[in-house]
Formats: sequence, C-alpha cells, structure tokens
Amino acid sequence: MKSQNKKILFFLFHFFYLFNSYAQNDINKFFFNLPLEASRDSIYSSIKKYGFIEEKKNRIVLQDDRVIKTFYGYLDTKTAANVLPAADSIKIQLSLGSISSEIDKYYHNLLIIQSYYHFSNPQAAKIFYRDKKIEIEKISAKKTAQYNNLNANIKTGISDKLTDTEDYTEASIEFKRERPGYIIIIVKYQRSEGEKTLKRQFIPKKELVVRDIDNKNLFRSNNVEQLPITRKCSNKNNKSIECFKESIKDYIWNDVYFDDFNLAPGRQQIALNFIITKNNEIINIKVSHPNKKLCEEVMQSINRINIIEPAMNKSIKVDYLVEIPIIFSISN
Repeated sequence: MKSQNKKILFFLFHFFYLFNSYAQNDINKFFFNLPLEASRDSIYSSIKKYGFIEEKKNRIVLQDDRVIKTFYGYLDTKTAANVLPAADSIKIQLSLGSISSEIDKYYHNLLIIQSYYHFSNPQAAKIFYRDKKIEIEKISAKKTAQYNNLNANIKTGISDKLTDTEDYTEASIEFKRERPGYIIIIVKYQRSEGEKTLKRQFIPKKELVVRDIDNKNLFRSNNVEQLPITRKCSNKNNKSIECFKESIKDYIWNDVYFDDFNLAPGRQQIALNFIITKNNEIINIKVSHPNKKLCEEVMQSINRINIIEPAMNKSIKVDYLVEIPIIFSISN
C-alpha cells in the first residue's frame, strides 16, 4: 500500500511539473519564444538575436555595483510585418522591478518584459486584444496557485504579503487608446528574479563623517533649551527628551534586521554615541557591541536618520552630543 502511495505522489508531482511547463511554454509564445524561465542575460541575448534594434539610452541600472541588463528596442518594419502583419510596429522592453511588503524587510527583484503593439486599424487591434486576452486568462488560471497569496495594495502599489514569491509569475494584457487612430496593446510578463533580498542592501550608503569638534562647544540634554527634532517627533509635535530617544531607538530597530547577525539569546545592549551638528548633520558616529558587523550596520542606520531641526541654546543653533543605550532581548 505504501509503495502504491509513493507511485501516486510521484505521478501527481510529475503531472504538476508538466502542467506548469506547458503553461510556461504557452506564455513564451507571447514574447517571441524568448526563454522566459532562463536568466536575465539569456533573455537579453535572445531579444537581440531575434532582431530587435536597441534604442540607445544613457541609462545604466546598477545593483551592488553590478550592471543589470535592460533593453528597449523595436523590430524593423519588414520583420514586424512578418511577425504580425496587422500591427504598424512592435517594441519590447526588458526592465527591472521589485515586489515587497511594508511589514517584511525583504523584497524580490522582478524580471519584467513588456511588448508593445501599435495599431492604426482599430478593428485589427480589437481582434488581437480579444484573442490574446482569452489566451492569457487561460494561462493565468493555470498559474493561480503560485500567486494567489499576493494581494495588491491599492494605496502603496506593493503587495501586502511576500508569500511564495520564489515562484511568482504573472502575465497581463492592456488596451490603450493613445489618440484617435492610434492604439497600443501592451502584453506584460513578470516573475521573481533570484532570492529574497534585504531592502537595506540597496539603499545607497552615505559616507560616515568624522570631524574634530571641541568638547567645550558640545551641548547635552541638561544644557539646551530645545533638543534636536527628528521627523517622527516633528510629526507628533513632541519636543521632549523621551520622544527624541524613542524616535532614535525605533528608527534603528525598524531599519536593522537583528536576526541576521546570529546574536546569542538573552539580553543585548548597544551603546550609541554621535553628534548632531548645528547644520542638522550627523557626525562622529560610534557604536559599541561585540558584534562588529552589527555595529557597522547600526552606524549606517544612524547616518540615515532625518534631523529636522538642531538643538538650540539661548535661541542659537548648537552642536549636540547624543548618548543612548539600546537594550533588547534575543529569544531562543
């Protein structure tokens, strides 16, 4: 009986594998049989081999100092006529996007391909749109199980959940009437590209500034009329020392993903020491903790805090020394 169950499970697995393969092959046809399941480099090469002519743009997409290949180009008139005689022109775009969550600190790169079909004949455009829409809906129905947990957030334009995005794929079609006698039909495909990535890894790092300041000119909370104002306290209209300290702690806690640093379970403490200058700069950042990588990350986080107003003493802007401990616990 057990061996029979194994055969059934193997058959079901094989069936779903083939089912998804057929769906992938179907969607490939919409994009000139490009290898959509392959790497970005392979798709880029296939677009050029197919005969698309790249429109030169002075735009390079970089990620972690690595060039991400993108493409925007068109088929020459003869080739476009062979592919789809009813269309006046055909263009294609390979671009980069992302899907993320307001709650999760991760996001996924998206590989996005869009093909643009331009029509001057409204009847031909309507027929093309109707037929392709039916086909895409059939393909999307096959793929529903892979992305039914992703709910579009109307306000933010991003997903509320980042569930099963390793296999996220989606195809769509759009009918746009640009002006009388000119219709564009856009066929769009997107899928997750690579592994989940921490959002902070793609935030440009600001250079840490170290500058000599005479300690005699440094002020603390006990000798200023007004503390520096962070964005959070500005929104709350709260100029108290409690709001200032909590806003710093909350920013770092929400910005740094502490689970990444393999910290030992139990009580942890990080000592923060930095200066907010009279010009709203944050300089001379020092962070103390046994984990040096964590210190570096916290320093970068502090460097991103937005200071709205500096400290004031006798109505004069002054340099302010911040000394705050962050105490937290790591569970088992």
